[in-house]
This record gives sequence, C-alpha cells and structure tokens, in this order.
Amino acid sequence: MKPIRHIVEFFAVYILILLIRPLSKDVLLILGRYLGSLAFRFSTKRRKLAITNLNIMFSETKSLNQKTKIIKDSFKNLAVSALQSMWVTYNTKERIRQLIEEEPEGLEILKKCLEKKKGVFFLTAHYGNWEIMGLNHGLLGICPLSSIARKLDNPYLNSIAEKLRTSTGNNIFYRDDSLIKIVRELKNNNSVAVMMDQNTARGGIFVDFFGVKASTPRAVAQLSHRMGTPVLPLFSYPTSKGTYKIKYGPELTFNNSENKNQTILDWTQQMEKYIEFVIRENPAPWMCGHRRWKTRPKDEKKIY
Repeated sequence: MKPIRHIVEFFAVYILILLIRPLSKDVLLILGRYLGSLAFRFSTKRRKLAITNLNIMFSETKSLNQKTKIIKDSFKNLAVSALQSMWVTYNTKERIRQLIEEEPEGLEILKKCLEKKKGVFFLTAHYGNWEIMGLNHGLLGICPLSSIARKLDNPYLNSIAEKLRTSTGNNIFYRDDSLIKIVRELKNNNSVAVMMDQNTARGGIFVDFFGVKASTPRAVAQLSHRMGTPVLPLFSYPTSKGTYKIKYGPELTFNNSENKNQTILDWTQQMEKYIEFVIRENPAPWMCGHRRWKTRPKDEKKIY
C-alpha cells in the first residue's frame, strides 16, 4: 500500500504547486495563515505535543492562553513556509528576492570566517523559513552550502524537495551519509548547515535545552574542535508581511578544557543555548510540534 500512497501524495503536492504558482506572495500569505489555522484546529495530536513542549520551555512564566497563541502562530508560520517553498519552484530567483527584500545581516562576519580557510558550520534550526534561507544563501555566491537533511519517507516527494534545495547551487547530505563528505566540504572552505533543534535518536549527547536534558548531535562540536572550523549561527526571522530577515552570526567562541569529551559536551551545550536564546526571544516562528525531548537518559521516564 505504501507505493500507492506515495504516488497519491506526490500528485496531491504537484497539483497544489500548480494551483499556487500564479498567486502573488500576499495572497499566498493569506492562504497559508488560513491553512495554518485549520491545521491548528484539527491537528489535535500535534497541538498536544506542542503544549507539552511549551510547558517544558516556559513552565509558569507564560499562561495557557499565551502558549496556545504561540502554537497557533507556529502552525501558521509552518503552513506559510511550506506554501512559499512550493511557490518558489517557479521563477525561483525572482520569487526569493520578493521574500527576502533586504541584504542579510552579518555577511562581513561570514567572509571573515572564510578567511580562516577552515570552512564554516552554520548553526540553525527549524525556525522561520529555513528552506528559503538556504536557497537565498545559494544566490549570494559567497561560498557553496551543503545542508544535512533527513530523507523524506516518500521518495517522489523527496525528489521534489531535493530538486528545490539544490536549485540555487546548494548540495544535500543525508543523515546516513559518511562524515567524510562533510570533512571534504570543510577542507574545501565551503559551508555546512546543521539543524540542532530536533531529537537525536542515536549517537547524541545530552545537554540542557530549556532546562531539560535533550539528545543532541555531537558531530559539529567534534569536527569544529578537530579542524578549527568556525561555528556561525544562521537564522531567518519572519516579518508581518510574510517576508524574512536573514542574519549571519555572531561567530561563537569556545573554550577548551583538558578533557576532550568535556570540551565536546561544553561546545554542544553552548550551541544549544544559542538556539534556545533565539527561540526565547520569539518562539512563534519555531516548529514546536515535534518530540524534541523524546530520547531520555536511562534513569529518566518518557516525556511524551
């Protein structure tokens, strides 16, 4: 049954792409917010997950009404981002320029990092519109970008996503690819983007995220420590007009300890704290309906 379902899903997405292709970005914004409101209303399971997450993140510092509004806005942002990502499959360069009106902040910081000839790690998250942000980076022509992603379960939809993500010159690494590919990119003084805001089921290390242990990938800290690669935050910030402001930096600075394992732990914690800082400032653009704290230390009970 899966192959049939995959084909049905593919045609549904393809028809949706054709339907939204002629729309303006303003109409697309209205449609996305409406669909996001519907998703919030009917996606009971995801809404419950999001409430659990926000209870962890903000405890008693925000009321239930405040948390509910954050979740609804998050659903809207996700729906708008999804539609925009399909919308830019046509006339890609022009439409990305419509969605990102200003030159990104911090490009001079990125260029200084590249002068070290160690490559660059972009520290980012499922925040704002990360797909459009990556496509825009490809258009800048400053350095090639490779993003680490998970293959979609539907191979036909994965082909659409891969075609989009590489349409402005970027490359894709999948989670099961060899680390050698990443090392090669960094040695060529290219950039690698890593999202560190989701649960790592295998091989992660536990660091605090909003005060609760969260399984987090260690590879960025390991390779940055070994190769001297700078770690540069990269985030997209939504505006009320449905456009985005992009910010590179500041470059994160780390301290070494005598114990290598402790150093990797400390560096990973610092990266996670930066993501937490961004989300605390404005949580609504974050994709809050996933199981961030699913994997637990052996002595802790399940959260979900």
